[in-house]
Amino acid sequence: MNDLQELEKRVTLMEDIQEIENLQRKYGYYFEQQRLNDIVDLFSEDNTESIEITDHGLFRGKKGVKTMFIEWMGGGASRPRPQSGGSMGGGIVCIMQLQGVVEVAPDGKTAKARWNCFDLEARPWNGLMRNYWLHGYYENEYIKENGKWYFKKFHWNDTFWTPYEDGWLKTPLLGNMDEHPTIKADAPPTAFHPYPSGFHLPYSFKHPVTGK
Repeated sequence: MNDLQELEKRVTLMEDIQEIENLQRKYGYYFEQQRLNDIVDLFSEDNTESIEITDHGLFRGKKGVKTMFIEWMGGGASRPRPQSGGSMGGGIVCIMQLQGVVEVAPDGKTAKARWNCFDLEARPWNGLMRNYWLHGYYENEYIKENGKWYFKKFHWNDTFWTPYEDGWLKTPLLGNMDEHPTIKADAPPTAFHPYPSGFHLPYSFKHPVTGK
């Protein structure tokens, strides 16, 4: 490989990382406004493997993504779910996706990334407006199709979901998220051990020095 080819490869890598970071950030903004159909469109039509959300479980394929965001989040389960149009009836969602670490595969066709997420929300809960906060990690996989990056595998793992007035020491989990009366996940979650378990979702990236 000559110097020009090496330079082109590095530029492509930098562009891919930036596009993946933007994809993840756009997901956050769409989630804040509950633009659920726009979120679904961020996932690969043919190559989505799964979406996994805390203790609710794992949903497979693009069909599972639609089940999760359109039917479960957009439906009327006992845990309040805002409408897909974005109206939250006085509520608010504010997601801060931080410390993203993106690693693109050598062939440039897939990638993995980890994100630290802090989430402030105000939504109805058991008939009352409640304000609460969440913390957790994303460990996601991405795929490049026709020059565009999409989500391939999406994993959100809660550390805590706590009422603002209680804090995570008193109430690490406000309730069980797996409460929809008819919609069930395709499989149990692969990992969910909230505070104070001390569990850390395994890193997708390698150590930059040791390579382990």
